[in-house]
Amino acid sequence: MPCEIKNRDQRIDEFLLGKLSPAEAEAFEIHAFGCAACLEELRLREQMMVLIKEERVTAVATHTRRRPVSLVKSILDFFRLQPNVWIYAGAAAVLLVGLALTQLLRRSETPDIDAANFAELPHLESRVGQVLRSGEFSLSVHAPKIGDNFSGDIQFRWEAKKDGEDFRGAFALKILNNHEESVYATTVENGQYILKAKLAPGLYYWTLDEHGETLYLGKFFVEKPIE
Repeated sequence: MPCEIKNRDQRIDEFLLGKLSPAEAEAFEIHAFGCAACLEELRLREQMMVLIKEERVTAVATHTRRRPVSLVKSILDFFRLQPNVWIYAGAAAVLLVGLALTQLLRRSETPDIDAANFAELPHLESRVGQVLRSGEFSLSVHAPKIGDNFSGDIQFRWEAKKDGEDFRGAFALKILNNHEESVYATTVENGQYILKAKLAPGLYYWTLDEHGETLYLGKFFVEKPIE
């Protein structure tokens, strides 16, 4: 007996995605168990949805770029087991669309994560660019400028005076991320230093300390996206 549902594919999708009302879902379920064509198509699409879900969870958990290849292989293996492969060509397209959406969702999450790394800290922003201790020391910081954006080596350069005389002694140079975690520290003499260490993209604060006291607070960015 031929199937009486005209838009069978759409109705099956709506049933699996929970878009039918309880009464409509119950009516379709009763029909499907009495219609061989609808039942076969329903089971096939259920298997595909499970496959997409399993591969998506694995891909997100491992963060590897090889998972899409694994999913495509799974698709091919799945269809090789079917006796009438052309019947399922439309369903294959649905599965591939699911793969594409998964990748788009993963890429869309990245900017949110990166954006958090560029968030400013209000209690530090009010002190940025200031010489934090007066008296025997005076500082003129030439690099990096406040808010400079880097994609390679970072040059630090300053001039210091102590009691009015040029001072070329040691300062502690410290770099903090925007979680106030120390990511780099060294001792610098002669007022200049080039950082070659690779920092992750984000906002960074840096200080010059002398005998445990902070004399200067600055900030810079690493590979900040152009707005």
